[in-house]
Amino acid sequence: MSFYPALKYKIFTPFYDWFIYLTMPEMEIRNRVLELANISGKETVLDFGCGTGTLAAYALNQYSEIEVFGLDVDKKMIEIASNKKISGLNLVLFDGKVIPFPDNHFDKILSTWVFHHLRRDEKLQAFKEIRRVLKPDGVCVIADWGHASNFIQRCLFFVLQIFDTFNQTLDNV
Repeated sequence: MSFYPALKYKIFTPFYDWFIYLTMPEMEIRNRVLELANISGKETVLDFGCGTGTLAAYALNQYSEIEVFGLDVDKKMIEIASNKKISGLNLVLFDGKVIPFPDNHFDKILSTWVFHHLRRDEKLQAFKEIRRVLKPDGVCVIADWGHASNFIQRCLFFVLQIFDTFNQTLDNV
């Protein structure tokens, strides 16, 4: 798996939360993802590409009975999430190929701003693995960049492509 840190260069990783806070409607996205996931009761949830753990932490705050696992390929992001000491969050470093959980393990899988980082073959591999570890009646919610609906959004996505490389983000254009 090709791997680029979230903001392209490792030196920017400590500023990731700040960057997202300033540039994205983060609370709106989190709330919408959780609404679509329809979490209830004692469910097992995977935050695929958990980054610094903000979505996982938010889910844990909203639903106290759930068990949450955060999975990421970036060791530094896992370290940042770990340093936040999020009670109830189980962090797992991912090799980018095989999700280290058994078949049909998760009730819900959530992912925000991850898939635009992946090439097409990596996306397909991730989808196969997500399908494998998701229970047959489970729900997967992915929030990411998509086709721009206007010129301003396309310009903003172009700036993102500069950070995340054009090859990685091509499918999202």
